[in-house]
Amino acid sequence: MRSRYSLVATLFLISGATGLLYEVAFSKLLGYVFGATAYAVSTVLSAFMAGLALGAHFGGKNASRAGRPLMAYGALEMVVGAVCAVSPAALAWLTEAYVGLARAAPGSLATLTLGRAALTGLVVVVPTVAMGATLPLLSRVVAGVGEGPGGARRLGGLYAINTAGGAAGALASAYVILPILGIHGTMRAAALANVAIGAVAFFAGRAGPTAGEAQVEAPTDAEVPVGEGGESLLAGLAFASGFLVFAAEVVQTHLLALLIGNSAYAFGLMLAVFLVCLAWGAARAPAFAREHGAGALARGLAAAALALSVTLPLWDQLPRVFTFAGKHVASWEGREVVRALSAFVILALPTLWMGTTFPLLLQRIAARPDVGAQVGRLTVANTLGTIAGSILTGYVILPALGSQGALRAVAAAFAVAAVAATQGRAAPERRRALVMGGAAVLFALALPRWDMVRLTSGANVYFTTGPPPDAIEMVREDVHGGITTVARRGGVTTMYTNGKFQGDDGPEMPAQRRFAHFPSLFVRSFDRALVIGLGTGTTLGTIASYPWKRVDVAEISPSIVEASRRYFLPQTLGALDDARVHLDLNDGRNVLLVAAEPYDLVTIELTSVWFAGASSLYSREFYALVRARLAPGGVLQQWVQLHHIRRRELAAIVHTLRGAFAHVALFVGGEQGILVASEAPLLASSARLAELEQRPGLRLTLGGKRMVDLFDELLASEDELARFVRESQGWDAPVPVSTDDNLYLEYATPKGNVLNYDASLGATLETLGGYRTPDPRARHLGP
Repeated sequence: MRSRYSLVATLFLISGATGLLYEVAFSKLLGYVFGATAYAVSTVLSAFMAGLALGAHFGGKNASRAGRPLMAYGALEMVVGAVCAVSPAALAWLTEAYVGLARAAPGSLATLTLGRAALTGLVVVVPTVAMGATLPLLSRVVAGVGEGPGGARRLGGLYAINTAGGAAGALASAYVILPILGIHGTMRAAALANVAIGAVAFFAGRAGPTAGEAQVEAPTDAEVPVGEGGESLLAGLAFASGFLVFAAEVVQTHLLALLIGNSAYAFGLMLAVFLVCLAWGAARAPAFAREHGAGALARGLAAAALALSVTLPLWDQLPRVFTFAGKHVASWEGREVVRALSAFVILALPTLWMGTTFPLLLQRIAARPDVGAQVGRLTVANTLGTIAGSILTGYVILPALGSQGALRAVAAAFAVAAVAATQGRAAPERRRALVMGGAAVLFALALPRWDMVRLTSGANVYFTTGPPPDAIEMVREDVHGGITTVARRGGVTTMYTNGKFQGDDGPEMPAQRRFAHFPSLFVRSFDRALVIGLGTGTTLGTIASYPWKRVDVAEISPSIVEASRRYFLPQTLGALDDARVHLDLNDGRNVLLVAAEPYDLVTIELTSVWFAGASSLYSREFYALVRARLAPGGVLQQWVQLHHIRRRELAAIVHTLRGAFAHVALFVGGEQGILVASEAPLLASSARLAELEQRPGLRLTLGGKRMVDLFDELLASEDELARFVRESQGWDAPVPVSTDDNLYLEYATPKGNVLNYDASLGATLETLGGYRTPDPRARHLGP
């Protein structure tokens, strides 16, 4: 019988890993359709979790009817694999349906949210319901298997094993599977694994005993069945556990994006560390229950509150770790280890105790004859709690209280839950919970405010920090854009997002102006323009100085909009209040996807290519979308970093862009790379440029230059760029095309962050200097 449990545990470990792979893959695929805003992402996640809850409900309700639950589990795993293998084929239909819905209800967040949820549900309902039903089914296999009073331990252990599988899936997906196989390959590999473990379970269940032959064990002190009132309490605690664990995860992930990093690797690492600690706590739950008996649950909840409180002072100390490591660790692999250790140190203690709560709840009902139904009931409550916790924390609690206040609130809520868990228990148990919970709350409230200068220093980006600012003028947190800060140093005001430079009103302004000027050299008609990424608003202000009839702005973060209005008004030239300018708090790709009217110019300025999700604006599919939305002769402008980037990645960007547009030019302004592309030849009219220069606002933004002078900053175009790509290929490594599927840039560009800024910029400019276009005015300027 022990070998039977080992088999089940192994299968459920793999199932946890594949489930995480599906969640990541579906999130990326559906993000291309619904967008990358927090509203879209949370809707997809909620639909995914709702499917799991529905599956737990049906699984728990019908588990007792399965004579051979292991066979039923195997069948469900095969269904998951089969459906997920073919699900990506529905993407084209899903995109068409969403675009129709978005165009029919423009600007209606409620309609779009319901539509996103419904469309996501149509794609993921079958596999998620099947996944959700597996734990209630397996609870009937393991809760009564073996010798001695171990059913509760095995049931809690099974949850821990599945969570550990999820951690392995998170780590493997970020560092191995997705970079090698891409999204579709990852889903096919996971589907194959599900079918395989399903087949093993099916045939093992067919050969094994029926559920009626399993031995139900006598309950231990930690497994005492509860009455009806107790069942309601346990369901409430299961909901609270899910709510608070996900509330903590939302806030901690939000903070770790600021302190650990924004790359796809960093997010995979954060999730893996979080799940490892949860699994560690779940694995410790049985021993904790044996030691503390029926009071284990209350003590675990109180310990989670106390652990959250005592780790609060560590958060604003993490930048010191990266600054120190930057002097001693130069390799990308070594710096990833530093990130992992930092995340583990800050998460381990509170997440371990949070991980004990649901397994301790499961132990309460493990000895019941209707264990499958009870597991399903608690799983439903827990999953609904996770949905509510992630949404309410992201949209209400975090913006209202900030990260430090939100973690204090979560710690206090864990303390309240600990007291609630002592209902019906002896007075000493209640007093212990009150003392521990009260200590957690008092400690959290007594702590001073975090040092925001250190917290927002961005030390994790390049493992170094510059001189501290004279003052931080603004700090705003939102679930869409992270933490936006405005700092003042030596008379220069600078905007940062999660510690990463966005723009300033000083030395970077000429480059930000050129993001608008360079493509405007070739624009044929000034009807409609789209600006993707507001930043300080300097580029928008420059665009608005041209005679556009309409300018759409896509910006994902309301905090960035606020910062631009308050601190960079002279640089924006009041463009945000211009009647021609229309702001859309959405991501640019989604704005283009649902656009019904063509644009004459699309201009893009992102903070860095290596940010998670940013590469979706540098992919073959995105460029094809832009081309489809441009009017005849329309122009695309895109910033590309020239520092902290290797030649192969830069060549991949140029290669991918040239595959979509017939004509491409690379300008270098203010040491910033600016790509301009069009299906029409990139030819400017001298007469038209002279006419444009007569506009007062435009003369102001040119800084004393004439428009024809901008051609002096054109570095390479057409055949020279083709030669750059061709000569960037190794004998065994052709320059890749970046696609939505292979995610090449998302996983390649973060590795360039270990390069020295000046050395990498100098090397890139020196390399590109060998492909300089001779006499760009003669080639690109006409009468």
